[in-house]
Amino acid sequence: MARMLTVDDVEAGLVGGLLLSAGGSGRNAVDKNRGLGRMALDNGGVRLVALDELAPDATIITATAVGAPGFANWQIKPRDSINAARRLIEKLDKPPVGVICGHVPGFNAWLVAAALGLDYIDAASNGRGHPTVKMGGMGLASRLDLSITQVASSGSKAENSEFAIEVEGDIVRTSNVMRQAAVINGGLIYAARGPLTAGFIGENGAPGAITFQLDLGRAMLAASGADRVRATVEFLGGELLVDGEVTANSVTYGGGFDLGQMTVRGKNGEAVLGVYNEFMTADFAGKRVATFPDMIGTLDPLTGEVVSISESKPGSRVAVIIAHRSKFPVGKGALDPAVFPEVEKAMGVDMRSYL
Repeated sequence: MARMLTVDDVEAGLVGGLLLSAGGSGRNAVDKNRGLGRMALDNGGVRLVALDELAPDATIITATAVGAPGFANWQIKPRDSINAARRLIEKLDKPPVGVICGHVPGFNAWLVAAALGLDYIDAASNGRGHPTVKMGGMGLASRLDLSITQVASSGSKAENSEFAIEVEGDIVRTSNVMRQAAVINGGLIYAARGPLTAGFIGENGAPGAITFQLDLGRAMLAASGADRVRATVEFLGGELLVDGEVTANSVTYGGGFDLGQMTVRGKNGEAVLGVYNEFMTADFAGKRVATFPDMIGTLDPLTGEVVSISESKPGSRVAVIIAHRSKFPVGKGALDPAVFPEVEKAMGVDMRSYL
């Protein structure tokens, strides 16, 4: 049943969403995301609507951001997300009824919904953080016969800083253009894409991703410190892989991505986490134990706060948790074989054989 989101939902969505960003965001993103959520509530409010409440042919757009979340030197503003969505809608033959996020936390999509009078749909392209538009493409990377429109926006004419790009075509080539737009914009840019139908998203996206995000956040907020780590593992049906010291973090920004490895050593052994914007692989004692789109995340074991990759400095202590992809909503794009080769090449690891 449709309902208006509240301030309590902002807090739950913040905590659950930061964890599900899979290392892309942490304490450094709390104020920004909380601000977006509250701004949306203060400017029209946000109505959360389930996919099955919509007609299968209802038009929906996606509000997202493209680029590297942690190590790049980017400057983006909330208005950019609204402007990107508005530019996209102007190009569509049929007005959208709602908006989904690319992946959670997704508060920029809250803002788009509030500003443009759209419903916020209880779904996402994917239920956890992913590094490429194609991985959030809901299988479109294998459908080069289908065309999609992608729009990115930044700055304003008044500030002599306006930068916008609109591109149409298959999701593979248009996504490459969007990545370059992010690089030009300092590493990250707000974007919108579409149109998609409710029926397509129901079959290929991650229905229920927002409810899952909120429920996870509530479970996490009900505990603190080490208890929050346990509560998170229990809710996800996952495991605490290691609680220990970050002994190495080689992740650096380049070419639109944060790339490298992070090593955590605890009493039970050593975990090596492969990073491509988000945590993509986890090896423990030389054995692969989690591979995207499995959930891999880090928490401060003392406070229970979500810790991002960029915040995990050598010498700091983190708790690494993992959960199988079957435990949360996952879009088909996250399992599309066509989206893995570029990531495997960049990281120098095998991923497809672990799907």
